[in-house]
Amino acid sequence: MAKNSWNDYSTTASSNTDIGGIDISEGCSPANINDALRFQMKATADVVAGTTTLSSLSLTTGNITTGVFGDGAVGTPSITNTGDTDTGLYFSGADEISLTTAGTQRLSVNSSGHLNHNGSASADINALTSSTAITIDMSTAQNHSVTLAHNTTFDISNGTAGQTGSIIITQDGTGSRTASFSSKFKFAGATAPTLTTTASAVDRIDYIIVSSTLIHAVATLNLS
Repeated sequence: MAKNSWNDYSTTASSNTDIGGIDISEGCSPANINDALRFQMKATADVVAGTTTLSSLSLTTGNITTGVFGDGAVGTPSITNTGDTDTGLYFSGADEISLTTAGTQRLSVNSSGHLNHNGSASADINALTSSTAITIDMSTAQNHSVTLAHNTTFDISNGTAGQTGSIIITQDGTGSRTASFSSKFKFAGATAPTLTTTASAVDRIDYIIVSSTLIHAVATLNLS
């Protein structure tokens, strides 16, 4: 078969006896080498220009600035790696992209920006340090926990509208630790909760951030 593009070339060097039908086997005309080089330059230019679509491409290192990939499928994603070919990205529908692992669709995003998740989800719980003033950096995690060894005031920073999560508050072995909340926190009835102060008691504040300066919160007390 004539080797008319990169897709036709063999990984066995001795099998590449022509380029574009030009004989380059042992003993060929010297002029054929010149013509073959010219054809090879054209084939390379066709790939760069996108005129020739590669059936596959494997890179160990390097960068691809732009590229057009086939749709792929859930078990054979079009963007994957050599060691795990059923895990990667594929195009699951018009204006839709999906992520697959082990040949199972896990995430998809459609043209409306709707994210569908197939499976469980979790978020880390960030451990806070007890002090007389605790400002929770909301950019670090959704969920936070602290064992109180002080009377404290809670505040937040770097809040993003729409973020939700929980703050788990545990009394230390001494107990009797109290907490107040900055004006950013809004509770039902305009009344902040009074923490359970028994030693080792656990309370939880669930929240949704409305803006960087406003957080709606609900307290669940004395979890046991």
